[in-house]
Amino acid sequence: MKNIVQKLAVCAVGSFLIVSTVYAADMGSVSISSPKNGSTVMAGTMVKLIYNVKLGPEGNHLHIYVDEEKPIVVRNVTNCPCSIELPALTAGKHTIVIDQARADHSLTGVKTSIMITAK
Repeated sequence: MKNIVQKLAVCAVGSFLIVSTVYAADMGSVSISSPKNGSTVMAGTMVKLIYNVKLGPEGNHLHIYVDEEKPIVVRNVTNCPCSIELPALTAGKHTIVIDQARADHSLTGVKTSIMITAK
């Protein structure tokens, strides 16, 4: 699915204002295929995160967060599906977020998240 962002462009021509719509198509995409949202994993073991990414024009790399901890920075996002081993999770509920980031590490707004339970 393509993300469409609508922006208004305003231009002054003489005493007239011209308003037009500019579309920024395909800001990129990211999705998690495993583990599935709401699934249960084994506590105390590393979890393999499998995801797909298509960087948008502003995207440079990914930030992967586990429970809002310091992000894991992933730069190699070619030939997806991609995967990474997450640190061992303690028992309980956990949120995993993948954010697309610019070269300066600011976030583009393209992201996905899941919640899982470790038992």
